[in-house]
Formats: sequence, structure tokens, C-alpha cells
Amino acid sequence: MSQHVTKRGDDYLLSMPATLAVIADAVHDPDAGAAGKVQARRVLDDVIAAARTTKFEQVDILETLLSVRTPVARLLPVFESLVGRVGAEAIVAIIQRGLRTTPYGGMQ
Repeated sequence: MSQHVTKRGDDYLLSMPATLAVIADAVHDPDAGAAGKVQARRVLDDVIAAARTTKFEQVDILETLLSVRTPVARLLPVFESLVGRVGAEAIVAIIQRGLRTTPYGGMQ
């Protein structure tokens, strides 16, 4: 996990695979709010759609892992491969779009 977290001053920066793992965890976290879970699910649905579009070979495995709360150590290798296939810029755009729109269809 250390290669996925970089400390810069007082801030910690997550790699794209680690960011996806945090989003995936939010879907199943009992402490996450309903709106946050909806946004996280939207991001993951769009990530899966992008994986299918790029013919990512592990998309079925990814969907299975995301259907339950999966440990980060199991998610990271799949997310690393996914980011390599789909591209970091495309994943960033998916995350930004998914987190920018409220669960009720409006923009924040």
C-alpha cells in the first residue's frame, strides 16, 4: 500500500487505484451516508462501464469484488490493471463527474 500513498507536506496523496479502493469501500461502509453511497456506486458503475468499453479482461472479477466489501489488498492489483487499461485521465474524469452530481440529479 505504501506505493499508493505519498506524503507531501501535511497532505497525503492517493494513487488512482487507491482512490478507487476508497470509493469502493464507501459503498459498503456502514458509517457512509446514503448520498455518499449513491455517488460512490455511480462512480463504480461508470468505471465498470469504461472497463467493458476497453475490453478489460478482469471486469467480471472486478464486479464480483465490488459486490461485497473486499479488502484493499485484493482490490488494488485489479484497480492497477484497470487504470493501466482505461487510463488515469479517463478514471479522473469519471470520478469528477460522479462526485460532482448529487444523487438527486443536480450539480453541487
